[in-house]
Amino acid sequence: MHGPSMRIPSIDFKSDAVLALAAGCLLGLSFPPSPFFSLAYISFIPFLVVFHRSSSNRQLAWASYLFVLAFHVITVYWAGGFVHMKDTYMMLAGLALLLIHPTFYLPSILLSKMIHRRLGSIWGLAAFIFLWIAFEYLHSLGEFSFPWITIGNSQAFDVNRIQIAEFTSSYGLSFLILSFNVLGFVWIVQTSAKQWLVASLPSLVTLFALIVVHGAPWLYGNYQIGKYMGRQPSSTLNIGIVQPNIDPWDKWGERAMSRWDSYAQQIQLHLDATRTLRQDSVDLVLWPETAIPFPVGATSYGPLWQRLISSVDSVGMPVFSGMAFVQFYDSAGAPVTAHRIAGSQQYYEYYNAAALIGSKESMSRTHKKIKLVPFAERIPYAETFRFLIEPLKWSVGISGWGLGKDTVVFQLRSRTGEAFQFGGLICYESVYPDFVRDYVRRGADFLVVITNDSWWGNTSGAYQHMAFNAFRAVENRRSVVQCANGGISGYCDPLGNIQKTTTLYSALQYSVKIEAGNEATFYTRHGDIFGICCTSIAGLVVLLGLSRTVLWKGPTHEPSVH
Repeated sequence: MHGPSMRIPSIDFKSDAVLALAAGCLLGLSFPPSPFFSLAYISFIPFLVVFHRSSSNRQLAWASYLFVLAFHVITVYWAGGFVHMKDTYMMLAGLALLLIHPTFYLPSILLSKMIHRRLGSIWGLAAFIFLWIAFEYLHSLGEFSFPWITIGNSQAFDVNRIQIAEFTSSYGLSFLILSFNVLGFVWIVQTSAKQWLVASLPSLVTLFALIVVHGAPWLYGNYQIGKYMGRQPSSTLNIGIVQPNIDPWDKWGERAMSRWDSYAQQIQLHLDATRTLRQDSVDLVLWPETAIPFPVGATSYGPLWQRLISSVDSVGMPVFSGMAFVQFYDSAGAPVTAHRIAGSQQYYEYYNAAALIGSKESMSRTHKKIKLVPFAERIPYAETFRFLIEPLKWSVGISGWGLGKDTVVFQLRSRTGEAFQFGGLICYESVYPDFVRDYVRRGADFLVVITNDSWWGNTSGAYQHMAFNAFRAVENRRSVVQCANGGISGYCDPLGNIQKTTTLYSALQYSVKIEAGNEATFYTRHGDIFGICCTSIAGLVVLLGLSRTVLWKGPTHEPSVH
């Protein structure tokens, strides 16, 4: 059962640290907005040297932590707002993400090393691939999930190769990246150690496998792009985008003399921008996340809400807008996180929500955000850890949002009377492949993302958010339109081409012509079957490794390390 052992000279921990940090930097530099996405295909090789020769779990754990830490620092440094406004809560949350989240990766790496020791090098390296993808898939589930830095996401600009996402989502790209790195590592080690001659059969087979792993997806993507370029879309719509560039720190009226006046001014700003889009014959206008900042549903803001409805009706174009939404409950139906109104048995919960205004179904259906940013918008598993809600509540805006329960597919009539359906995603929800797929499975012809990415200054976060939409477009063959408060707005066509993007911190309104789709891709129909299969294989390999001593009644295998 043992694969061949590859010999790598042992070097001190400082050298391991340098290799681990180099690997993390290469991987981080492959993520948007960097154009060097191909770095991902060599980024793991320095770390695999460390992984292969490590003689102790403690040494490997430290090197692994440094590897993933460097990756995080380059990729999600922006999350702490360290270069913009420097809000204390945001900086502490961002620092926790950078320092604590890398530890989430350690179990899968250490389990891979266990397989490496017990079953041999080849088994261990294969386990590394499947356990990494298993971690990425499992980490997309639950309220502690964070799929933002799935390594396949680094390839958002590689339009040809990401076409395989219609079968595998971004996990397929992760598989390609990891497989290429492992094959490259094996070839480099074996040839440099003179175990293989460059022209030997094992060497040539490995080189051929590298060519297939890197080249076959490109050829498939080139074929798919050519096929789509030669067809005529069955239906198109004009979508208006309003990017108001309102300072998110002032948005909630907390610095204004009158919160009521602040809200009214913001609404008027959106309405004025919307009126200018009438000349573009727009079918739908998008306003960004929480564009309506006052709590819709609260009696005290009823007059302002009615004035808004009348104004949108007078414009003559339906508006899909983000909003703060409050829902009231009796004691029997209230979520455990709801707040009780003093002196009564009535409860209320605030939601980060979105609704279609100015259409026949105006406000009949409201999408309450389901995928909430951990800690910034909601304490994970707040129902269980309710005592942490107030101590860990962010003071900006309403925060402490309620958790939505179901997706909503909105109905729309175009100017020509054609019926469409669309899914409206709020901010962070767009990075969840299977969640987005559900909208399309339920009939969405196109997807919209409304967001507020202006918290972090001119850093990578907003660029990454826009870029990752390419995967959602390809997975489901749907156009994805993004409307952001201060940028980046734009859209992706069904091939994942990102177009008509805006600059950060600019105020403008414009329209885009998009295709409405009706194709049901393999991914739309079957979801994360690739990620589930990789997770299942990883589980089987771990069980095989754990049962090694029982099955073979012999000592565990240690690869030769010198």
